[in-house]
Amino acid sequence: MKNNLKIYSLTLAFIACLFSSCVKEDNMFTDDGNGGVNGIVELGDLPPTRTAGATAVTYTTVTKSFDAAAEIDVPIVINYTGVNGAPNDVTVQLGIFNAAVTATNTAYTFLPTTLYTIPSNTVVIPKGQKKATFIIKVKAASFNFALTYALGIQITSASSGIISGNYGTGVFIFSAKNQWDGIYSIVSGTVTRFTAVGVVETPSTLNGSLLGNANITLTTNGANSNIVGNLRWFGGGAVAGIDNTIATINPTTNAVTMSALGNLTLANRAGLPNNYDPATKTFILNFDWNQTTAPRQYSIVLKYVGPRP
Repeated sequence: MKNNLKIYSLTLAFIACLFSSCVKEDNMFTDDGNGGVNGIVELGDLPPTRTAGATAVTYTTVTKSFDAAAEIDVPIVINYTGVNGAPNDVTVQLGIFNAAVTATNTAYTFLPTTLYTIPSNTVVIPKGQKKATFIIKVKAASFNFALTYALGIQITSASSGIISGNYGTGVFIFSAKNQWDGIYSIVSGTVTRFTAVGVVETPSTLNGSLLGNANITLTTNGANSNIVGNLRWFGGGAVAGIDNTIATINPTTNAVTMSALGNLTLANRAGLPNNYDPATKTFILNFDWNQTTAPRQYSIVLKYVGPRP
């Protein structure tokens, strides 16, 4: 009897999952045995984070990152699940549904219609295929980088298949990156703390080489400026008190000006280089803060490793 109950419970769980459209891309449960006629149509970029049968009005969020170009194509992937792909050409209609943005995070700003165009709201998944691409043309160079732009995107109809209840609507954050945005390794560097002007902190467990610390991130916050993230002392402890340290790059001279929203004393160290080499994608940065009380001095050379996720 117990075994029969277990089988019955598992069967019910499978049926609930199937009818709530909880699948994400292909797995052993996505083919309906009818040639894929009842395959599930979903937004393929959304991560599989939804709970099957959830009753709360929530929407899965994903970030689309791209260069801050004058205009750039941002692809949105549409999936058709099933072992055999689409049973015929499947026409999918999509639309903007910004109520999903409001329901997800009121701090997000709707991407203004002046900053994007949609060439076509219709995509076709060819017979036997499992994907198509919906294109949004974005004017990324005109972004206000102080804002977090987002669009709610919804599959409104499909000529075959079932629109996913969990992944038929999603919130897409549009993140434009300038040319300096990315992950940087530490080539060399030192940090020095003072207890007073001219008095080096001794003993100190925080003064010393920066080699061996985790990579630094540069995150776009303006057309020519980036937030410098993950600054650390010798030994790897996080540096506090200089939140939102910013490197502003002159695109003509490659000179860099350092500042921090969290500490207005942070500035370039006089007589020392602060610049960017575009040929090697390397920053040389020398800056300090609290100059008249208990100074902290930072010297670091950073080399580009790759893009941020």
